[in-house]
Amino acid sequence: MTKNDHIQALVIARLETMPENLAISIGKDGNFNKKDLIKHVKKADAIGKKMVKVELNYLRSLKTITQSAINNA
Repeated sequence: MTKNDHIQALVIARLETMPENLAISIGKDGNFNKKDLIKHVKKADAIGKKMVKVELNYLRSLKTITQSAINNA
């Protein structure tokens, strides 16, 4: 597995934890449900790439927050 495959699998795993009835709006691209988002990530199309970028930014921010909390403890 490549690095991108691992990242894609991570994003899909996180999406799978979402409630079935939750929809996410991606700006002018529209609203997407969980199944749609997973399909887009698997295809690695424009929507899928946006979701990967959003998830990676979120995870990086968690890392920064956690490191800051540890350093200030």
